[in-house]
Amino acid sequence: MEIDKRAFSIAISKIKDGWVFEEFGNRFLSAVLGHDFIPIGGTKDRGIDGFENVYVEDKKRTKIYQLSTESDYQEKIKGTAEKLNQNGIDFQSLTYVTNRKIPQQDVLCDEFYDGFDKQLRVYDKVWFENNCNHSQGTITAYNTFIDSYLHEFNSPGRTHIVSDLNTDPRVFVFLRQQVDRRKSNESIDITLADSLILFVLEGTDPDKGIFKSKSEVFEAIKQLIKFEPKLIEETIYQQLDELSKKPGRRIRFHPDVDGYCLLYETRVEIRERNLIDGQLHDTFLEQTEERLSKYLKESETVTRNLSELINETINKIYYDQGLEFSNFILSGNSESSIEKDLSKIISKAMDESHVVTKNKQNVKVALTMTVRDIVYNGTKEQKKYLSSLSNTYMMMFMLQCDPKVATYFHTMASQLNIYVGNSIIIPALSEFYLSKTNKRHWTLLYGCYKKGVTLVVNDTIIDELVDHLGRVYNRYRNDYKQLESMYLNDEMATFYIDQILIRAYFYAKSRDRVQSFEDFLDNFISPDFKTAKNDIIEFLKNEFGIQYRSNKSIGVEIDENETQILTSELENEKGDKPKNAEKDVELILTIYGQREKNNETNSTSIFGYKTWWLSKDSLTYKSITKKLSSKYPVSCYIRPDFLYNYISLAPSKSDVDDLYKELFPAMLGVNLSYHLPKEITDYVTKVLRDHSDKNDKRVKSIIRRLTEDLKANPTIRTRKDVKHFLDEELEKIKHIRPIE
Repeated sequence: MEIDKRAFSIAISKIKDGWVFEEFGNRFLSAVLGHDFIPIGGTKDRGIDGFENVYVEDKKRTKIYQLSTESDYQEKIKGTAEKLNQNGIDFQSLTYVTNRKIPQQDVLCDEFYDGFDKQLRVYDKVWFENNCNHSQGTITAYNTFIDSYLHEFNSPGRTHIVSDLNTDPRVFVFLRQQVDRRKSNESIDITLADSLILFVLEGTDPDKGIFKSKSEVFEAIKQLIKFEPKLIEETIYQQLDELSKKPGRRIRFHPDVDGYCLLYETRVEIRERNLIDGQLHDTFLEQTEERLSKYLKESETVTRNLSELINETINKIYYDQGLEFSNFILSGNSESSIEKDLSKIISKAMDESHVVTKNKQNVKVALTMTVRDIVYNGTKEQKKYLSSLSNTYMMMFMLQCDPKVATYFHTMASQLNIYVGNSIIIPALSEFYLSKTNKRHWTLLYGCYKKGVTLVVNDTIIDELVDHLGRVYNRYRNDYKQLESMYLNDEMATFYIDQILIRAYFYAKSRDRVQSFEDFLDNFISPDFKTAKNDIIEFLKNEFGIQYRSNKSIGVEIDENETQILTSELENEKGDKPKNAEKDVELILTIYGQREKNNETNSTSIFGYKTWWLSKDSLTYKSITKKLSSKYPVSCYIRPDFLYNYISLAPSKSDVDDLYKELFPAMLGVNLSYHLPKEITDYVTKVLRDHSDKNDKRVKSIIRRLTEDLKANPTIRTRKDVKHFLDEELEKIKHIRPIE
């Protein structure tokens, strides 16, 4: 099937990562040029330091190819030719290969011949477009690029980003840490929450009447890090209490003003630390500017705003290579990765900088040498400053605040096709009148929808839901309507009501949020139930983006023999009526049927299966495991807490981008660096070593396995479970009033 040239052009123009373009370009050139093109060059070819992305067409090494995504193509071409001559490499021609459009190529080639007495060819974006359907090889090269590197986001609208997630160590390390060492997440959350609380309480002073309430603290933190830190929201509130109560407390709560402030001793300590950190920041810039000025002077290059250039470069390093760079700064490991990628990262910084085109190459060289100097032979102030930023990066990384990790989960969200069970929908409906903070199931569904997850219900789910709402309404009228005053006067009794929707109704009415149970139901469906099915389909679509697909439209044929086997087993397991058990079995077999129809088992994507069943009921799959495990060895249940923590509450890619602008480098990045557990850096070092020891195909396979584990393994619980707020309230009062 031929490639659409317009789509091809848009896709390759999005490649900003030099390594991704290099791999795609090599495949494409090999397909067009055939056996004469031998991609055997590299970063250190013939010992030419900084001579990146250079390849040869034949064994005589006379036809050189330069692959680059840089905007300053004229200086790049000139610099490559000069390095070839300086290193005594005799070449007939240089071919410059780029995904950018190069204008006036005839003038460029003539000037190159006049300057170097060599031929120059240019393969730019137009050349790629014209050759995209050259052969099956070029089509395969493009499709491989699309499958491996072009990631689609569904929210809002559709956007695309090019990123290497298959082999990048950050995705590998993050998933390993989450699966292997999930208990450490809580300590990281507490450390970060404490740091943020103390930071935003700076300036409070009881003598001056300056306090911050809980909500003001949280709002200040949101403004500070430029996104809503939902992952640690509960931890922030919890730590406000802890920091104001525990021995050695650092803040004080004043109930008369419902506000918090720093203790005097803490204010003095932080003021002194800020003075030291501020001096560290200034000294780092001063010393680094001095080194950069020295290298610029040697190349007779003049440019302005050196501190801005340094900050942009440091920001780009942490953004593009934060894990390996931080690991090197903190433990001396990952040196080979730093050497391999540093020049490309600084090239990106140059592309986006204010430096005039004619100076960019010289500034790039000067910056590269400056960064190497401060990394290997920096002053104690430079090393302390980078160590502080690296500690903060590690903390952010564990919170999923990394560009590659955010892209990974955002892309995964866009690929997920999830059937939502009533064990999630019903609690979500019951949370209608709860405060935003306490809407756990609601937040789960709404957050997933906003992140681009496709949420689905079918006839089986909707019919069961309508039937449940009818039974709850009858239960209310028969058992509770005449006793409303008793329950409204005794909230403890309300918490013991077993039907969550009725319990939620009384909780809301006692707070004057709703007048009658009919009004409560009317939020979702008409209380006369005449159009209940259509009403609930419309509500779920409008509120959570949940799509309704009729059983017929899904187009999956279910094996009747399998249905009978599993229904019988499920009746024994759950004690359900045959009709109820059969519905559950039909639903789970529909999901497996969709996986089969979409050929998801054959996919080698790192994101794993796309079609899942979101439910708190796991007995149906236990029946499958018992009776049909050979046919369905992989669970189709996706854990609610996985979606809650890693998709719904997680920062988006744009959130992470904003955060990095604020932290790297900045005083805030230094202030957040204290108290990172050493075990975190030790663990990262170990897993990075494991990653470097494995080939790319094995890394991809491991990432897929870890992904499936994190989604479905019932033994893994990460951060917050999706527990109903009213259930938690019941647990709190059980010791006061025993269950009757």
